[in-house]
Amino acid sequence: MLINNYFCALIYNIMKGLLPIYCRIMGYVILLLSVFVPLFMFMLGMINDSNFLFTKASVKLMIWFSLFMIFLAKVKDETEKTSRIRIKAMCRALYLLGVYYVVMLIRGMYDNNLEGVDNSIAIVYMAFNVICLEFGILKDRKDRFFKK
Repeated sequence: MLINNYFCALIYNIMKGLLPIYCRIMGYVILLLSVFVPLFMFMLGMINDSNFLFTKASVKLMIWFSLFMIFLAKVKDETEKTSRIRIKAMCRALYLLGVYYVVMLIRGMYDNNLEGVDNSIAIVYMAFNVICLEFGILKDRKDRFFKK
């Protein structure tokens, strides 16, 4: 735990938001589109066996891209505390990823299908990052509101 706190303390200055504020909203829009547009394409018969793998790879790429946009976008009240929240979100997401991976390995052993365990682990990690970041920022806003 001491090493983890030291690691997080070293890179507080690095984890400031890189993208403009509007990229957070744009990331959520791209995330919603990348989830629902393929469903509509399938219902309209535009996805078939010949383009299924390309569509699947494109959807994964767009989800990955949108999650990075959300995670790296600046917050309206960007402070040093926001950088700390970003680092804590990365650390917590790493722990959650470990738990998720162990559960998926146990499930894969139970089903005798270990190929599906590593399918989208990077997307899951970024999703955990975004969820931890959003909850951390929301908690910080509530704490500042009640301190006033």
